[in-house]
Amino acid sequence: MTTEFLNLDIDAFFEETVARGREQGVVDQPSYDDLVEQVIEQHRSLGEIHDDEPTEDMEEQLRGRWEEYLERVA
Repeated sequence: MTTEFLNLDIDAFFEETVARGREQGVVDQPSYDDLVEQVIEQHRSLGEIHDDEPTEDMEEQLRGRWEEYLERVA
């Protein structure tokens, strides 16, 4: 997988996280972090992310977008 492809996935995951966060009223960072994990795990359960594929970097990048997320849902 190339970095470019991963970046596109990160953006798509972030957009999905923002949409879900709006629906669920997520406005604090611990809940946002949980939401990030939920989004990633849902894609893993759907087979879009392989079980042996590490997602720590993806989670870290998405968690790092907390401020951007908060601006988008406010």
